[in-house]
Amino acid sequence: MTWYAPTPEHPVPYWGEEGYYALTRAQVDGLRRDAQLLTDLVLEATGAAIEEGRLAELGIPAFLHGAIRESWDRDDPTLYMRLDLAWDGVGPPRLLEVNAQTPTSLIEASVCQWHWLEDRLRAGQLAAGTEQWNTVHEGLGEQWAHLRAARGVAQAHFSSGRDAEDMATVTYLRDLAQEAGIGGSFLAADEVGTNPAEATLLDTWNLPIRNLMWLWPFEFAWEARDAAFLASTQTRFIEPLWKAVTSSKGLLALLHERHPGHRLLLPATLTPGALGPQVVRKPLYSREGQNVTLPGEPSTPGDYGDLPRVEQRYAELPTFGTSDGPRYPVLGVWVAGSEVCGLGIREGRGRVTDNRATFAPHVVLPDGG
Repeated sequence: MTWYAPTPEHPVPYWGEEGYYALTRAQVDGLRRDAQLLTDLVLEATGAAIEEGRLAELGIPAFLHGAIRESWDRDDPTLYMRLDLAWDGVGPPRLLEVNAQTPTSLIEASVCQWHWLEDRLRAGQLAAGTEQWNTVHEGLGEQWAHLRAARGVAQAHFSSGRDAEDMATVTYLRDLAQEAGIGGSFLAADEVGTNPAEATLLDTWNLPIRNLMWLWPFEFAWEARDAAFLASTQTRFIEPLWKAVTSSKGLLALLHERHPGHRLLLPATLTPGALGPQVVRKPLYSREGQNVTLPGEPSTPGDYGDLPRVEQRYAELPTFGTSDGPRYPVLGVWVAGSEVCGLGIREGRGRVTDNRATFAPHVVLPDGG
């Protein structure tokens, strides 16, 4: 992980060791159960949106609707996703967002905070028996093994943008795939080729790409010059094309519509003003806290300001005071396949979590801790 330190543009560290979050086993057991229920609800709502023909409401262009339905009907396999939750440690967690197609902060959650835990235990800085809710590495390995054994994925290409974090994330996922017996090479997202005479996407050798682990947002791809290939290609994406549905923040409104008053869901709507003024406005597709509007505040900057918005009831995040100002933690629960497998926590300096929010490790205290 090379992006841990402050930068001139972001003068706070991305990786933080000045503190950590301590949870009891009872808290983690409850959080695990609730997050698994949310995962089930998200996947069920995804299928319903596809089957009920509601993709346009979620901001998905019409030329992709048929291909997304086919991807869902084929049960194209998924590798992972992340649920972002607001939680005070006492009441039920509430779903803020679903990061389903290109979730990052993976290496720090899966590997770095685990090594931090082992280092602290060896140094005697944590009590014997202190654990972590973290089987992310194992869960991803098992999911790749499932894709190999049950879904016939023997070879895959791995691709991302040229950002260091994205490339490192894809390299880590490729390592896990190789451990499961799946071969594959890396190519940058802008090196993925197309040819009207070919049934699949092509690599830099003009060889067919059968399976593409693509850390590249579908909403970027469907605005590209050769977007039509998304709907016609026989290349199978990992994450699958149906994840465009799960990644739309409009799904938050459909979840609320299907389960009004659910203790784990915040009210959300695609109808402006329907929930009153105490709402957070988010573009249907946005990343890194861009173009988010909190009640009574101006929108954060970003590249998604022209998109339709979902409105979600505002949820107060826990606030922890530090020497350099308040921290606002958001919990990221990782899902391998359809099973929750671990936790990562990001601390924003503001109430909108952006791409430089500090990653803070966590521990699960031994009984009686």
